[in-house]
Amino acid sequence: MKRTDARELAFKTIYSNFFNKEDTSDLFKNADEEGLNFTREIVTNFGKHYSEINDLLTQHLKGYTVERLYKVDLAILSVAIIELSYIKTTPKEVVINEAINLAKKFSTEKSPKFINGVLADIYK
Repeated sequence: MKRTDARELAFKTIYSNFFNKEDTSDLFKNADEEGLNFTREIVTNFGKHYSEINDLLTQHLKGYTVERLYKVDLAILSVAIIELSYIKTTPKEVVINEAINLAKKFSTEKSPKFINGVLADIYK
């Protein structure tokens, strides 16, 4: 499993947890051990640092609150923030590009630009 796929799996797990706390293990059925470890690291850090992520976003959202964000965008931003702030193994440009690609795939037409702007503001 490529890291791109592991990020997508982490995004889907975080997104689904916004709506229910049920078992999401079926999302992991096709993942290899390396991909699963990376996904688990993102998801575990999300659980540990959820309030810090929201605080960081609150400081950098212009005209929005965390509560007003589309949950898809919040999950994408969370994955990127976790990787950039807590994991720190991938270059900033790669992580931001991956977040933009997730937004293109799963969110609205305006979301890639929005996510790019928020992450660029946080990690300038």
